[in-house]
Amino acid sequence: MRILGWITFALGLWLIFAGFSVARGAPGVMTAEIILGIVIAALSYGAMRQSSAVLSWGVAIAGLLLLLSPAAINHFAVPGARSNDIVIGVIVLILGAANALF
Repeated sequence: MRILGWITFALGLWLIFAGFSVARGAPGVMTAEIILGIVIAALSYGAMRQSSAVLSWGVAIAGLLLLLSPAAINHFAVPGARSNDIVIGVIVLILGAANALF
């Protein structure tokens, strides 16, 4: 579905913006958010253009990585970024899987 792709694309752009604003002061967190934001936005855009289930599963996997990133990277310095990553990760994981299955 195209609308799910647009939503995940917008969430990827939000992650890029949040990397510069919310995660300021923690370079590891900032880098992870920006890179995952670019990956999510690019895969979402590709999935919208080609209607590919493989790209949609890639979006879901990127959402899972975003969901697990607070456990792998020290998010204690920026609790707002931790909450943002968990919420956005869950949403992207669900929407990416739904887009792949639909």
